[in-house]
Amino acid sequence: MVSRGFWICCRFKLKVLYAFQCGFYVYSVAALMVWETRRKDFGVMMAHHFITIGLIAFSYVQGSYRAGISTLLLHDISDVFLEIAKLCKYSHFEVGASVCFGLFALSWFVLRLVIFPFWIIWSISVEVMQYLDLGGNKEFKQYYFQSTLLIMLFIFHIYWWILICRMLVKLFRDSGKVSDDVRSDSEGED
Repeated sequence: MVSRGFWICCRFKLKVLYAFQCGFYVYSVAALMVWETRRKDFGVMMAHHFITIGLIAFSYVQGSYRAGISTLLLHDISDVFLEIAKLCKYSHFEVGASVCFGLFALSWFVLRLVIFPFWIIWSISVEVMQYLDLGGNKEFKQYYFQSTLLIMLFIFHIYWWILICRMLVKLFRDSGKVSDDVRSDSEGED
């Protein structure tokens, strides 16, 4: 399944999507290091961005576009709800912030803790064994590299899910008001 050429079977729109996604994560690394507030999960976030860049590049070069796009789509959907919740919070629209944070938590659980491991990782790490001859050749190393990165990403999802659950507990305890980020070192940080 390794493509023989850099652009084989890759439409222009797909190339653009990969370029934008990779560019976003490269920018995110720089922004996290220079502009963003350092939070408790800084190391995990940096590792996440580097792993994501590696997975984007790997799936692009390998030509495993379905796996790459599926993974990106699953991750991007819940991010939309998070960003809308932040906008509502900063605009002092508490009901909108609470609803969007709830949608974010629900989508995170379904997409990143159910669909991602049981469909995407399972397909790429287990089902692919039926089709690949992994007799010590190049595909063997590539297969384990990709599977390892995906599993590491899933472990980060579990870590962040614990933080999301803490936020949900605070949300219910505070009568539906989204509180400050539990990743902040002090209560004064956003």
